[in-house]
Amino acid sequence: MSERDVPEGFELMPPFGPFHELVGPIYWRRTEAGFTIGLRAVEKHRNKGDMVHGGMLAMLADTAFTWASRHSREPPIAAVTTQLSVTMMGKAAIGDWLEARVEVLRSGRRVVFSNLYLWANGERIGQATAQFQVLG
Repeated sequence: MSERDVPEGFELMPPFGPFHELVGPIYWRRTEAGFTIGLRAVEKHRNKGDMVHGGMLAMLADTAFTWASRHSREPPIAAVTTQLSVTMMGKAAIGDWLEARVEVLRSGRRVVFSNLYLWANGERIGQATAQFQVLG
């Protein structure tokens, strides 16, 4: 993938570990509402058909929630997923630019609550909610 395949304003996200190295590269940008996490759907992301696997979209949502939770305060915090709910309302194809647009609803002392929408080429294809336990 070349830099021209990534919309303006996105920066490369450092991988969280080996799994993200496998599915990435993943990108991020700050928005007025929070964060948008994006990636270009490629062959390794598809299911048996020609659509992006639903698990891949759930991974994008979880990654977006993790990034937004981590950066919901200064200094950044460590937090882990304790609840994740993803609803698919559409589909994505190989070649689509995928985005998870996150809004942190509340960053409490022990729990972070967030909402997001999943987008494929500007069309809303899913919705998700999550709770994250703050560590430490």
